[in-house]
Amino acid sequence: MYCDFWNLSHAPFDQLLDLEYFFESEFHEEALARLLFVAEEQKKCAVFTGPAGTGKSLTLKVFQTILKRSPYQCESIDLLGLGEEEFLWQLCAQLRLGPSYSTQLPQLWRQLTDFLMGLQLTQGRLILLLDHVDQSRSECLKTIERLLHTGNQRFPALTIVTTSGTLNPGAATTVSQLSDLAIELGSFDQETTEAYIRYRLNCSGCSKPLFTADAMREIQKATEGTPEKINQICDLALLAGYEQNLQEIDSDVITRAEREIKGAPLTINRISEVMHGV
Repeated sequence: MYCDFWNLSHAPFDQLLDLEYFFESEFHEEALARLLFVAEEQKKCAVFTGPAGTGKSLTLKVFQTILKRSPYQCESIDLLGLGEEEFLWQLCAQLRLGPSYSTQLPQLWRQLTDFLMGLQLTQGRLILLLDHVDQSRSECLKTIERLLHTGNQRFPALTIVTTSGTLNPGAATTVSQLSDLAIELGSFDQETTEAYIRYRLNCSGCSKPLFTADAMREIQKATEGTPEKINQICDLALLAGYEQNLQEIDSDVITRAEREIKGAPLTINRISEVMHGV
């Protein structure tokens, strides 16, 4: 809607997991280095944590892309809402083990056990990326634990990388016991937030700064340096700037966008009015 007004090739703060927009901050660079260490050193399990919206899923997607150039087989599953049977069925399907819709849990385990044992015999390796472990059903942690203990433990054929936000104390203890290496993403500081915004704008063909220094500071204050929140507030701010025919985004526009996100009462010239053509 606002791209032509700001001379952008496409919306710079889209929330889609687009690899083109991956911003390799100091945190993300370290996370990728640790993930590659886990793969190359054949560690059994790594736990990738951080607050919601810091980019764990996108970093995992970048890692999977890098692994395409490696000799390792890599599969990725989003565990959001999944239980043990759904998880194992999806894993068997991605490994092309031929599960049918009627395949029962014991048969799924047999298929996976046979596959992993065969992988060990051929000195192969599977790297399994499991996103949103904290939002799966409780039995999935035991499933992951059993997978890690399948086959010859001296020469494991499986590496699992899990991502999660905040776990309950019991689950956190289980995960820490399974993990060989902890990987954590944090929020951006002011300097990194500004670099992130410039990077996203540059990816969309923007050749000039659209946000004032005051606006940048207000963005950091409102979002606490969380990339997902930065995307949300900047997207609304650009929409507001288009509505008001502005040349740049100042701190007042950011404050207005923040109120919209928080569900402010109806006022004149609300951003949502643009969406409805008012």
